[in-house]
Amino acid sequence: DLFLSAKFSDKKVKYKGIDIEVYYHDSHAMNIDRLIKSVKDSIDYFSEHFGPYQHNQMRIIEYPGYRGHAQSFANTVPYSEDIGFISDLRDPDDIDIPYYVTAHEVAHQWWGHQVDGANVQGRGVISETLSQYSALMVLEKEYGPDKLRKFLKQELDSYLRGRTSESIEEMPLYRSEGQQYLYYNKGSVVMMALKDRFGETRVNASLKSFLEDFKYQSTPYATTLDLMDYLTNDATAEEKVFVSNMFEHISLYDLKMTDAEVVSVEGEDGFYDVKLTIDAALKRADGQGQETEVDFVDAIDIGLFNANPEELSANDLVLYLAKHEIKTGTNEVTIRVKGKPSFAGVDPFIRLIDRDSADNIYRL
Repeated sequence: DLFLSAKFSDKKVKYKGIDIEVYYHDSHAMNIDRLIKSVKDSIDYFSEHFGPYQHNQMRIIEYPGYRGHAQSFANTVPYSEDIGFISDLRDPDDIDIPYYVTAHEVAHQWWGHQVDGANVQGRGVISETLSQYSALMVLEKEYGPDKLRKFLKQELDSYLRGRTSESIEEMPLYRSEGQQYLYYNKGSVVMMALKDRFGETRVNASLKSFLEDFKYQSTPYATTLDLMDYLTNDATAEEKVFVSNMFEHISLYDLKMTDAEVVSVEGEDGFYDVKLTIDAALKRADGQGQETEVDFVDAIDIGLFNANPEELSANDLVLYLAKHEIKTGTNEVTIRVKGKPSFAGVDPFIRLIDRDSADNIYRL
């Protein structure tokens, strides 16, 4: 049980028949409109892609910063002042944490409240990983896909740090056991990798079918085996291998941009040939971190930019972005582009679990 008692100020709006209510300390009003916008955007996206919202209200209630988290109960979210109400949003290079956290907590009204996982390994994937993905899609619609790199890099780095401090055994994502660095952080990258590989429409259709078939069901509860079946329905053999690598194995890519050369194209004003050298490897780890190299060939994003892709304030930074065949070993790729790039990257927007994403970006 949770009890919150305070002298609250409040802001209430009616949206598509739903009462959105925010209760807050009267001097903490600076981000209220961002919270309400995130609730509206989230209800719109999740209702369209996963099914209708099941309540007539959505309430957010501030509590003091003795804890730094929010938690989604049925139609009500207690929400720490530290991560929403008093966050400073003035720096354009900072992630909009209140908007993201609100979307994540609203997503739990679907993932966790409409469908929940069996009390077995992987349960956190169904509630938390799917809420992470849902929130990221709302974030993408608000800010654009290029702006997610900084968030996904933080998620990837948090996963990599988490596995270094694992005290028992790192599990594959689908068998995670109370390991937040897996079902929160790794899960974010994995689901956005599937969205990149399969497309938003296909992933969301799979998730909607999964939710509809297990909605409010406890005989049985859903498992990650069920989820993977829905995600791979009608998948090609290559796509099933990719899903298996992400969910059933501890797969670590090692992609590195080692050299780049930019040469102006004679007779073609404003065009440049960019020759890139990329070292690539894929390793599979066991629960104790012992690694085995696996040969691979895959289509991986190569990008050319007129600014650092990690800068959230940069606009119109992509000069070129397309998938190229990358295989184990050294790869050379030459791209002709209009405009002189200042940065190049392999997997620049964090579509893969890479052991060091910092060496994916190369300043030209």
